[in-house]
Amino acid sequence: MSELPFSLDQLRILKAIALEGSFKRAADSLYVSQPAVSLQVQNLERQLDVPLFDRGGRRAQLTEAGQLLLAYGDQILSLCHEACRAIEDLQKLQGGTLIIGASQTTGTYLMPRMIGLFRSKYPEVTVQLHVHSTRRTCWSLVNGQIDLAIIGGEVPSELSE
Repeated sequence: MSELPFSLDQLRILKAIALEGSFKRAADSLYVSQPAVSLQVQNLERQLDVPLFDRGGRRAQLTEAGQLLLAYGDQILSLCHEACRAIEDLQKLQGGTLIIGASQTTGTYLMPRMIGLFRSKYPEVTVQLHVHSTRRTCWSLVNGQIDLAIIGGEVPSELSE
């Protein structure tokens, strides 16, 4: 199966119907039309080749397959929200890791104080300090092993570009 047979929007619709108990109330809660909700459910059922709702009662009742998809859908949607929060935290410097490379003198005498100031402002960010020679620190930066390099010497000519 190269493509998933459902979208996140379809999972949101399924969840709304289960919570609201009707297609109409689910549509209202999602600010879409009821025919749009019905069409998405029909497409989802066709793609999965299984009915998700028992048709007949006044309240929308999930079939066993519908309950199964809802349970997994809740987990999928929860992980999507968690991923968005993690990215937002990273953008606001409220999480993640910063890997700093420094040359010997800079790393030994300057960086501990600088990292302390940074950590007091952004306590949720993990900071790793790698202290090496200027040449090795520059190579680590070029190779993507560190995010930032602070050196006290000259950048090697082969890396100046």
